[in-house]
Amino acid sequence: MAQIFDIEIKEELSRVEHIEADTLDEAIDKAMEMYKKEQIVLDAEDMKGVDFNPMKKEQGKTR
Repeated sequence: MAQIFDIEIKEELSRVEHIEADTLDEAIDKAMEMYKKEQIVLDAEDMKGVDFNPMKKEQGKTR
């Protein structure tokens, strides 16, 4: 009989953006703000990898 397994699928997206700023902290803040405002949107072209991980079932837990 077939079983049910919980598999986590995790994608990694990554891109380098050139941010003009006076300090590193300011550059990070600007990048975060741009990302939140969707001025930076990572997509399939930014794919760096994918992992497939089995999830452990908690003892005593049933479906």
